[in-house]
Amino acid sequence: MTDVHLRPQHVQRYNQIPIRLHYVVDGAWHRTEAQQWNERGFSFYHAQTLPLAPLEFKRSLQHFEGELVWTRSTRDEAQVLEMLCNEAIQRQADQMQAQPETQQRLWRLMRIQGMLEAKQQVLTALGNTRTEAQWQALVQERMQLGLFHSGVRVDSSAWNAVVADALALGGVVTDLEKWSDALGGP
Repeated sequence: MTDVHLRPQHVQRYNQIPIRLHYVVDGAWHRTEAQQWNERGFSFYHAQTLPLAPLEFKRSLQHFEGELVWTRSTRDEAQVLEMLCNEAIQRQADQMQAQPETQQRLWRLMRIQGMLEAKQQVLTALGNTRTEAQWQALVQERMQLGLFHSGVRVDSSAWNAVVADALALGGVVTDLEKWSDALGGP
């Protein structure tokens, strides 16, 4: 039996930088980030159920299709809270086009997983006045809508180009972080 779902996965997956993508459902484009990606596909989080048909994705002008191979519902409140914080940081970053350095720092913070307290502090510094109770109410509201994590298989030269670009950029980011640490940087 050669079912692709039963074969062990021996291909390295990357996550040093998330790849920002858009996907289309019912004619509307939605933002997401590819996680745990490689040339065969990626996983991503989304808030609505998705059709079983192939999905159309894009990164900039590069369009490609992907096949959902698995989906699971996420009920982790901490994960939902971090996703809500990332969405709020994204909105703040979108408003800072006149301050590209600050905008880049916000995008970088969004990409780091597990820094919920730091993200909330940054949002507070940027004028977000939500209380802990308001954050929890937003979490409960989002939990009612659902949060899904899906895996996508891709066979596309456009996706391969996106992966090659991300690997090149990821290597540069990793090198810069190492050099910054070696020089006593922040």
